[in-house]
Amino acid sequence: MRVRRDDLMLLPVDVREWLPVDHLVWFVLDAVEAIDTSALHRRAKLGRAGRSPYDPDMLLALLIYSYTGGLSSSRKIERRCREDAAFMVLSGLCYPDHATIARFRKHHDAAMEELFDQVLGLCGRLGMGALQHVAIDGTKIEADASKSQSRDAGGLRKTARRLLDEAAKVDEEEDALFGDAQGDELPEQLRDPARRRETIDEALKQAAADKDRARGKARARKVDKAQRALALLDELETDADAKAETGLERPKARLARSEAMLARLRAETQARNDDRARREAEAAAVGRTLPGTRPVAVDGQAHIVKAVAQVERDRTALAVRQAAVVEVTGKRNLTDPDSRFMPVRGGGYILGYNSQLAVSADYLILAFDVVPDPGDDHQLVPMLDKLEQSVDLLRKAKNNPDLTVGTALFDAGYASTANLQAPGPDRLIALGKRNNITGDDPPTIPPDEQASPRQHMAWRLSTPDGKALYKKRGATVEPVNSHLKDQRGLRRFSRRGNPAVKAELAFASLTTNLLRLFTTRPNSLHEAR
Repeated sequence: MRVRRDDLMLLPVDVREWLPVDHLVWFVLDAVEAIDTSALHRRAKLGRAGRSPYDPDMLLALLIYSYTGGLSSSRKIERRCREDAAFMVLSGLCYPDHATIARFRKHHDAAMEELFDQVLGLCGRLGMGALQHVAIDGTKIEADASKSQSRDAGGLRKTARRLLDEAAKVDEEEDALFGDAQGDELPEQLRDPARRRETIDEALKQAAADKDRARGKARARKVDKAQRALALLDELETDADAKAETGLERPKARLARSEAMLARLRAETQARNDDRARREAEAAAVGRTLPGTRPVAVDGQAHIVKAVAQVERDRTALAVRQAAVVEVTGKRNLTDPDSRFMPVRGGGYILGYNSQLAVSADYLILAFDVVPDPGDDHQLVPMLDKLEQSVDLLRKAKNNPDLTVGTALFDAGYASTANLQAPGPDRLIALGKRNNITGDDPPTIPPDEQASPRQHMAWRLSTPDGKALYKKRGATVEPVNSHLKDQRGLRRFSRRGNPAVKAELAFASLTTNLLRLFTTRPNSLHEAR
């Protein structure tokens, strides 16, 4: 069939006819209309002098729709507004530029958590938010920072000294250039009104080549970065955890457990061999032989060989982590001072943040947080507090005061005696990894009243009901973590600083919730109106 690019075609005059009625764009616009966006409008400064601002509701809908497809670049969004029919409909043919989109996202950090709550309440009113179980998990997300800009205490001192010396050199050059003047006095030729217009026109032509005018800004940037380095140095020197063996606690604990297991198996096997040897000697004394084959040496038995191999694997893993930790311990980053080095699977590290999510049984993000702590064990109580606030919001949205969490599910990263005993909903916390969730010493009989919280949890995890319920943890929260990274494009934050990245996660989370609502109840907003 011939391609007919030169045929005349008239698009519908009404942009509402450009997309089918079941398109995601209409759902996003209905969702934005259904929530309170007054916080965004207060900053828009409508009605004042100057060019009229873009409608905040339009910009919000534009960003939500962009994030549903993993598009977060403001420049790419600007280009789509001129090339993509869906983006044209969303923007109402307004074509906002990338700077406007980026400023809108930056200036409304404080409103993002409020918008997340409103979207969560909207989902609750429309029937979502199943709480028979809630899975909580952390995932590491890279920071928008260069590892090469990370410094230890000595490096921070050297950087601060160099930047201050460079700033002082700029001062000396300006003193030599301007003398006692400040450098910003009105030049003589501009004091004469007759010559002012001509002088300004000539200055504008030479502005691009004029390097002196950037000296003040360059000096300010150097001083600011030097002050940031000194502040990080103070933090590093007073931080008791700065010299801690970041990420070594778990591999050391795993090695200790595998070594203890090997020692116990060897002792038990040696005891059985000794008992066999004793009985053989007694039988030989009366002229008899024992039935069966004689046991092999302790270290030759299959279960001992397997335990030895596990110890060697754990020692290797610890050695790899110890070699890597030397490069990251006690360092701070100059481009994103809030970020930290985070251990990840495989023995490596990323420079980033620990993002926490609480996800309902129907895959709704109920609560979130972003912390610089690489471990999860200190995040259980704060996440349960945030979860309770979200559940209270859902109680009001659903008009159900009795709504409560059935069971909260956690992996082994949250396992500690304090977390097992912390107040809050019923919970299952794995004590080991993968197929060993009960830990290295699985119980065989129910614990008594004097048993520790860890023993009680191990028994519960060993029961068929406990195993079946815990399996829902990974199936609930890990797909949502994957969607945030793969579908929302949040493998790396695009902004810097803990408040900014938390706002970015809030926006990605509310977008994920809206998309979940659309895929499960596409006509819910229309029917509710």
